[in-house]
Amino acid sequence: MVLTVAEIESILRIDLKNWEFIDSMIVRFIPRNNDISLGSIVEKIWDLAEKNDHHPDILLTYSGIKITLFTHDESGVTQKDINLARSLEKIY
Repeated sequence: MVLTVAEIESILRIDLKNWEFIDSMIVRFIPRNNDISLGSIVEKIWDLAEKNDHHPDILLTYSGIKITLFTHDESGVTQKDINLARSLEKIY
């Protein structure tokens, strides 16, 4: 079930402060840091996505990694996206 805008904004405000609600998706940008390999972060994201059978869009650029979550079959943000975002927060 797709979450309402109010539900999503409340979750982001309270629980997922590094995420933004943009164009009906939740998005997180992880900036490049000389102490952390972006490749290893992408690998950890992918491993977690495989484990959860829910795959984010991942854009790897010189300046960092953009992660976008959206449940395509539901055409919106669902609890599945929120759960994966919470899990992703633990790896970086």
